[in-house]
Amino acid sequence: MSSKLLAGRRVLIVEDNFLLALGLTGTLEAAGAEIIGPVASVRDALDALDPLPDAATLDVQLGEETSFPIADELARRGVPFIFATGTACAIPAAHRERPICHKPVSDHALLEALADVL
Repeated sequence: MSSKLLAGRRVLIVEDNFLLALGLTGTLEAAGAEIIGPVASVRDALDALDPLPDAATLDVQLGEETSFPIADELARRGVPFIFATGTACAIPAAHRERPICHKPVSDHALLEALADVL
């Protein structure tokens, strides 16, 4: 897999765990992505959608809220996304067909999932 697989792509990272967000950022930047965020809340993620990213990676559980309103908005706007989560069982039927990277996710699996949706 090319080290610049995501060159020129803007990727929104929605993750509330600082260390995991830092790791995701490093992995995606190394693959050439321009990172939006990372953001840790629904409000911040929705605010970050202008201009639209090329793709997004969403953790399901964001403190006391879930990322499903973000997933709904991304789907409505036609932005591809993946879930990178430890709580895949909570994903509603409307989004179960989306790629899921189960935490702890390897860099390779993350990059492959994003490449597949782009």
